[in-house]
Amino acid sequence: MNGLGKRIFRDLKDNFLRWLALFMLIFMGMYIVVSVVGAAENIIVQSRKTAEKNSVESGEFKTFFPLAPKQEEFLRDLGIFLERKFSIDIKRKDGTVIRLMQNRGDINLVVLDKGRFAANNGEVVLEKRYCEENGFFVGDKIEIASIEFIIVGIGTAPDYDLPVKNLSDMSANSRQFGIAFVTLGQYNGVLEDGAKWNEDYTYAYQLNNGVTDEDVKRAVRNFGDENLILFLSADENPRILAAAGDMVMNRQVGLLAGAVVMVLFAYVISVFVIHQINRESGVIGTLYALGVKKKELLVHYMVLPTTVTFLGGLTGALMGFSKWGMEKQAAGTYSYFSIPAFRAEYPLYLVIYALVMPPLISVAVNFAVINKELSKTALELMRNGGKTLKYCNIKLPCKDFVHNFQLRQMLREGRAGITMMVGMFISLLIFMLGLNCLILCQHIESDGFKSLEFKYMYFLKYPKNPVPDGGEACYIEYLSKTEFGYKLDISVIGIYDSNKYFDCHPSGKNNGVVIGNSTATKYRLDRGDKIVLTDREKGIDYEFFVEDICGYSVGLTVFMDIVSMRELFSKEEGYYNMLLSDRELKLEESELITVTSRAEIEQSLTVFTELMMPMVIMVTIVSAVVFFVVIFLMLGVMIDRSVFGISLIKIFGFRQREIRRLYLNGNMILIALGAVVCIPLSKALMDAVYPVVVANVACGLNLRFEWYLYVVIFLGTIMVYFIANILLMRKIYRIPTSIVLRNRD
Repeated sequence: MNGLGKRIFRDLKDNFLRWLALFMLIFMGMYIVVSVVGAAENIIVQSRKTAEKNSVESGEFKTFFPLAPKQEEFLRDLGIFLERKFSIDIKRKDGTVIRLMQNRGDINLVVLDKGRFAANNGEVVLEKRYCEENGFFVGDKIEIASIEFIIVGIGTAPDYDLPVKNLSDMSANSRQFGIAFVTLGQYNGVLEDGAKWNEDYTYAYQLNNGVTDEDVKRAVRNFGDENLILFLSADENPRILAAAGDMVMNRQVGLLAGAVVMVLFAYVISVFVIHQINRESGVIGTLYALGVKKKELLVHYMVLPTTVTFLGGLTGALMGFSKWGMEKQAAGTYSYFSIPAFRAEYPLYLVIYALVMPPLISVAVNFAVINKELSKTALELMRNGGKTLKYCNIKLPCKDFVHNFQLRQMLREGRAGITMMVGMFISLLIFMLGLNCLILCQHIESDGFKSLEFKYMYFLKYPKNPVPDGGEACYIEYLSKTEFGYKLDISVIGIYDSNKYFDCHPSGKNNGVVIGNSTATKYRLDRGDKIVLTDREKGIDYEFFVEDICGYSVGLTVFMDIVSMRELFSKEEGYYNMLLSDRELKLEESELITVTSRAEIEQSLTVFTELMMPMVIMVTIVSAVVFFVVIFLMLGVMIDRSVFGISLIKIFGFRQREIRRLYLNGNMILIALGAVVCIPLSKALMDAVYPVVVANVACGLNLRFEWYLYVVIFLGTIMVYFIANILLMRKIYRIPTSIVLRNRD
């Protein structure tokens, strides 16, 4: 075995670039899986542990007026923990909004990243994402409600994992909105100017002693159904465990991508091994004749690929677990969601996946292929080089020698050609995943900007009659729809036919609605379809008939005739709870629930592109590397199998340019035709899968490409092929003419 051992090192030296390319393929695959899945697993597991440790609420409800002390006591007597989380939204001079709350006692405990809790008047704890976006640090001063506060702590709250101002907001915008915690005395001091600040009466509860959410909801309604604005269990609250929910899909996509890369890897290995066995069949037969056992040869031929794949998996795992892997992948989550800085942990199943899966596949594929070849007799193996192939008898239509030669070369290397096509398709799938993400974000931004005709949107506690001058009265209700396990809010807006801010005209007949373009693309709806939406408060399902689709693309929206909507939801004539305006209206704070400006909505629309850009760049680079490695490996195999022929035609005086035309240029036709098929196919497949990938995001799914993008992708594919082609020409240059003499019978 000493001689066989030396052959391993000689093979590694002679085919170093090939083994390096195989190593890079495994490395990139494991890097993707470990970094994406590892980051997701850490955030999912540790978010849930942190939420539980800090007593995250089981649910919350909001009322028009605060409950009486006896009513609060009644709820506690049910066996639940109840705590007020009243708040005031205060607009600062810089235009940002701070939601001021008192320090928590038992539920939704704040987790400090830095500093301490507010203990005295004039001290405040700010939410970390607001601080990061606006440049605040512990020890800085901040003016809130004309009072100067010292920031004594920066942290996160488990009930504001997704720090959105309103539950219906499509995205978080921490530049414009944050939460703050002060002492009870300080909070009451701010409230002294009652005419200026509009207090929100929200209660958090934790279930205990077998009490259910329905029991709590029933009890609150018994106090007076008209006082209940909102009732939300924790699993329906988009703010709670939002980062973990977002990462669930990342984990699934990462594991799926890993499985796809492993399939590609297994196929590449099989081509690799078959080529090596065919090339060395004479040597194997001679070794058999000299008494070397089959078991020894099996081990010998499996050592190098298994070692290379193990090292590829190991380094890929190390890089994935490092700050350039998991930390980099988690950076986007930390820059969007308001969660504590979690300590990195390394899931055991992921370590096993990265270290065991690649060498295991290598051993399995190698054993299956090598065992079959080594089952032949020594004489059959030594004569293997001269077997006749069926493709030699195929009659080709071309009369041109070069074209016939190229076609026969492609037929001869059919297995390698198929592998290149599979590699191209998988690489394009990975690329389309990132490109779809980028295009979707750009469409959310551009389509949303086009949809916004109003400048201010006012949400009212109760209608003001007559309608304020300059305001357009609307009636809004929030219903929900569940798909792929995710429940998302949909805004149902009742409008008059004369509404100047929405270009749609619902008829008001038979629950007819006009749906926004984002709703239509999200749920794949068209004119004539039916959509069922659920009132989570009352547990009632409403079936609507889609009359038309309009161009409104901000969030998920359905438009209804306001008169019909009042009848459907049992509201009195003239009722409205939302005003739209192209200028700021003079309304009392006590009349308002919240105000949203066009500028705030536009800023929230840009968040998606900023958040997803790092992932898009990484996916693009990885897909290009995987495609290049597969092309490089398979073209290298083709050249190795044609060494004798290349050496022979060199003797006949063929120039390097002519050799490249015969042995490599034919593959460009294969790559070009493959790209023409694979690019639209990968796009169609990824479009079909994408609704599942973004099932937890309340946005439309406009994934349409401009035609020129297909051309750019095609040219990029050809460019990658040419780079591999140029590198491999150096290998052809080094093939000596003496090979013909050495291979004489």
